[in-house]
Amino acid sequence: MKKISWRFFVSFSVVLLVFAVLIGLMFTRFNRTNIVGAYRQQLGDLASGVAKRTRQAQNNKEGANFGDYLKALEDFGQMQNIDIWIVANPHTVNRLSEDYTNMDISRVVIPEETESILESAYKGKKKSFSSYDNVYQRTMLHLSAPVRDADGEVIGAVLVAGPMEMQENTIIQYEKYMGICVAVGFVMALAVASFLARQLVRPIIRIKEAALVLASGQYDYKTGIKRRDELGSLAESMDTLSDRLVEAREYQETEEQHRRDFFSNVSHELRTPIAVVKGYADTLTGGYVSDPDKQREYLSRIQRECGSMERLVSDLLILSRMQNPDYEMNMETINVIAVAQDSLRSIRILMREKNLTGSVEYNDACSLIEGDYERIRQVFTILLQNAVKYSYEGTEITVSINREDGVITAAVRDFGSVIPEEEWDSVFQKFYRASNHGANEGSGLGLVVAQNIVLRHGGEIEVTSSEEEGTCFLLKFPETSENFT
Repeated sequence: MKKISWRFFVSFSVVLLVFAVLIGLMFTRFNRTNIVGAYRQQLGDLASGVAKRTRQAQNNKEGANFGDYLKALEDFGQMQNIDIWIVANPHTVNRLSEDYTNMDISRVVIPEETESILESAYKGKKKSFSSYDNVYQRTMLHLSAPVRDADGEVIGAVLVAGPMEMQENTIIQYEKYMGICVAVGFVMALAVASFLARQLVRPIIRIKEAALVLASGQYDYKTGIKRRDELGSLAESMDTLSDRLVEAREYQETEEQHRRDFFSNVSHELRTPIAVVKGYADTLTGGYVSDPDKQREYLSRIQRECGSMERLVSDLLILSRMQNPDYEMNMETINVIAVAQDSLRSIRILMREKNLTGSVEYNDACSLIEGDYERIRQVFTILLQNAVKYSYEGTEITVSINREDGVITAAVRDFGSVIPEEEWDSVFQKFYRASNHGANEGSGLGLVVAQNIVLRHGGEIEVTSSEEEGTCFLLKFPETSENFT
């Protein structure tokens, strides 16, 4: 398996090498053009100057004195290692006089390239070329310029030939230094590429290790990478995944503990009534009780315990359905006031046994929510039954319903046993009984069922309790949009 660092290093090196070679070739070509161009400009200026001086001498009839100029020109050429020829144009009648020339081109065998640039000069154009010259045994730059008379007719040409040795050496030196610079730059770039490759791969390796550790079940493992780039974002995502896995594990452990507690509590709740029923049944079937009144008392107790078990199983089934996300309720538009009144009527008999009074108060007769009538009625019934169970005799139970700011609130208040503040959140736990529960019967599931029903309706439930204000269970539901039509 090829490592990504090696791939990155090789790819970067190849791209860098190609780029360095192209840059080197470009600058070498540019430098060669400049050096040769400068030398060509120098010889061109020389040829133009000689052509101008020759034209002036021709126009001024300086034939007798022009020989001194030619002598000086020859000395200059020898000093500069340059050949300067002034030749007549053989293609015109008014050609340059021999007094103003220093070379009879017809007597010399010249290369085709030299003859070509002379022909261009005869036509009034400057022309040049450079190549290896067998006569000079070196690379030479040849350049020609036209010589015109006063009327502008080309009467001759100036041919300059200069060696390219110095320019070639300069170019070679430049190419040498350029090669050294490219090589040094390439080596430094390779070092940088190697460093960047390690910087790129190191966090990837750490992220890979973190993934393997997480896969092994060690969910609290962190990458420890802090970067402000894509790899940093990936590492942060891995750390976030670690946190989510830890939360999921804790949630799973909590749920598992709840499950164990649930079965333990169910077993505990059923064990007592089953033992009581079995004891009374064994006593009756064993013939140990012959008194008819005692037998009826035992049967009544058996019936009461069976009712308790029936309510417990019923609450468990309802709770199971409420906690199932696939459970569908019969949702419709209902008036919370009507539901509360219906529930209050159903427990009037229980209230009379303790001489309790009850009422439903509201600020708006149209307090509508979207909900399941039977389930909401069950919530009010559970709260009212608890209120009856724990209220002091002769007190009042009130249900206050208010509509305000898109929320329907319902407060079920009684005056009786106070729930300690530290137990307010605990009353909605399975099988929980307040510390002042006393001998009152109950499965400990009623409030859990009520809470689940309220949550399934998008609402909230909370409790407050004090001697002065009594115990109040507050329900909050979002009102239906039909309230606004």
